[in-house]
Amino acid sequence: MKKCVNNINGSISSFQDEDGGSNPTFTHIKDMKVTECKFKDIRHIFEEFHYKEGHMGGGISHCLALLSSEDIVVGGVVIGKPRHEKKYSNSGKVNVVELRRMALLDECPKNTESYFLGRVHWWLKKYTDIERVISYSDLSVGHIGTIYKASGYTLIGKTAKSKHVFWEGKRYHPRSLTIDRPYSYRLRDAVKDGTATVEIGEPKLIFEYLLK
Repeated sequence: MKKCVNNINGSISSFQDEDGGSNPTFTHIKDMKVTECKFKDIRHIFEEFHYKEGHMGGGISHCLALLSSEDIVVGGVVIGKPRHEKKYSNSGKVNVVELRRMALLDECPKNTESYFLGRVHWWLKKYTDIERVISYSDLSVGHIGTIYKASGYTLIGKTAKSKHVFWEGKRYHPRSLTIDRPYSYRLRDAVKDGTATVEIGEPKLIFEYLLK
């Protein structure tokens, strides 16, 4: 497993293998803190502990890292504009973002997810003018939104059945077939020649949290 160490000045430095002695010592979750970072600083968390791994399509507005009391990165959150921003922003009247990805080390104490999510809400209130947070729970992988329900989110609907592209052992969102990126062109070719497959899955549950 790889982890990141956070310097005293707040900049997150290079990775260290667990043999390098950078294992977090957990005492109490309230000793943890949240800081803004870059996606590269928390990407390893998603590679290890998120079903979508480290691939991240679409826009990113903010990345937040959860740090242990020794300033070791133990969790990460990615926030960006929703794909259907006009719909969720009430045609631009509400400043809305999507909580696009969240993951923690398996070693984190019980209730760390709820604590982290609460601190994310606190950070957004303090440092942004965002009013509404949207997030999805993917029923295709058994996610029913337990953490959102426990954190004060409201279930507001569900999507149509989801579509996923599987290629070289990884799962991609279908919009990866239409964006202008090098891997997207290879993915389209893989679908055409049959080395990538498109499968229909379960819907996603849609949750919202009102910050203001």
